[in-house]
Amino acid sequence: MTTRHTSRAAGSRHLHRRANGRLRALRALVSVATTLVLSAVIGGAAFAVWSVTGAGSGTATAGSTVALTTSSVTAPDAGAYPGGPAVALALVVSNPNGVPVQITAVSLDTTRQVTVTGASGTCVAPPVSVSATGLAIPLPANASNASVSVPAALTLGATTASGCQGATFTVPVVLSGRTP
Repeated sequence: MTTRHTSRAAGSRHLHRRANGRLRALRALVSVATTLVLSAVIGGAAFAVWSVTGAGSGTATAGSTVALTTSSVTAPDAGAYPGGPAVALALVVSNPNGVPVQITAVSLDTTRQVTVTGASGTCVAPPVSVSATGLAIPLPANASNASVSVPAALTLGATTASGCQGATFTVPVVLSGRTP
């Protein structure tokens, strides 16, 4: 019969190897777990930096526009006749605003009188009508004395005196507009 003798040293080495393997596995597991935890913390912090929300209030002041001015508004020398179709109206307009403006409508200013020059006879208070809507006539920012023609804006009433022939009418108007 053969007996086998194992030395303690050989058995210890075997246990020592198993312990070392387990220790290495444990260290690897701790390393992986630490990496995952740190990644989650750093990733969460990065997410927090990029996805910050908040609430509050702010203030701003809206600008205001200044009225356009007209220095001359005249009907053409030819083309208008009593009861006839509407003719173009020539305007000289200034835009004191620092932004461009579009004229959208023109109407007669009934608080002021129409003046007449160059009539062939007596032409007092002619029945003049001014109406033009749906316009989009551009005026540049800070424009001074810009010449503008408003098509089909002025009509002479059927009762206009014959003494108004050849006259030039200076017509007070109200301009409506908007910023584009």
